Amino acid sequence: MFAERERGSKGVEDLMKFVMVGSGAVGCYFGARLLLAGHDVTFIARGERLRALREQGITLVHGDEPTSIPHVHATDTLADVDAVDYVFLGVKTWQVAAAAQTFSALTSEHTRFLTLQNGVDAPHEVAGMVGARRTLGGIVRGFFEMTDLTTVRHVGVPPTIIYGQIDGGRSAPTDQLLRLLTEAGINAEHSTDIEASLWEKFLLVTALSGVGTVTRSTVGEFRACAETRHMLYGVLVEMAAVARARGVRLRDDAADRTLAFIDTFPATATTSLHRDLINGLPSELEAQTGAVVRMGRETGVPTPINQFIYASLLLQEARNRAGMKPK
Repeated sequence: MFAERERGSKGVEDLMKFVMVGSGAVGCYFGARLLLAGHDVTFIARGERLRALREQGITLVHGDEPTSIPHVHATDTLADVDAVDYVFLGVKTWQVAAAAQTFSALTSEHTRFLTLQNGVDAPHEVAGMVGARRTLGGIVRGFFEMTDLTTVRHVGVPPTIIYGQIDGGRSAPTDQLLRLLTEAGINAEHSTDIEASLWEKFLLVTALSGVGTVTRSTVGEFRACAETRHMLYGVLVEMAAVARARGVRLRDDAADRTLAFIDTFPATATTSLHRDLINGLPSELEAQTGAVVRMGRETGVPTPINQFIYASLLLQEARNRAGMKPK
């Protein structure tokens, strides 16, 4: 049974309690959409972001159309939350392990934990704490950017969540999430092979992040230049080979399909990794290009282009992390 709550005109059976662990662009966007659909949403945040959410709420911007939610429930601890139906994990990849340590307080068997990181390791880290049956691997499509502490701007690809239980099974909470997301105006798909879906997204994001950051260019710039387009395709081919060596059931044309998809993106788009590195912030380099290099070595698959990108960005990543302010 899902936790019973009453709010507005929704029936008890339709009202769910969501927690966004990590209130950056992804957490704020999807949390706000679920809140607008009438669900109970709690945002986990810290410091200035927490204060801003409590004082200003959240504003979503699509094109020139803003939607403001002046009041949201935000806290800095899961201890303030109970009877949770769904936990969306939107923190950076290097923060997943610490966040997962806090999930043991959420003991309800019906609670499902949805990972939304760009890499392929997060679902397995969470499953180690809460079990594979309660863990949903998820991927997000869309470009999201925080223009200030409480405003999320979305451009380009329609916001989409693709998810599935990492043990390959199904359950009532897993199936119900599809309807809840769709009714909230979020494109959603249930994947029967979430590992392959995670790798498809991994190819996309890692290629965009690596090539965009090492060339300091937008998507439109590096896909239009013959030399950098060749680099982009090479990254995709190497990654697909690593995936297959690990037993992932990728389509034979995965690299070509991903390149064609990149051609549909807004020309001015950049990735969060790109923005983090050039803005002096720690990035997900280790979980993206670094992970490709590591898995390539483990499987004996050569990854020379990914190795070049990783080596080119590693010192900047180290400088940014050395300058991290203590929490």
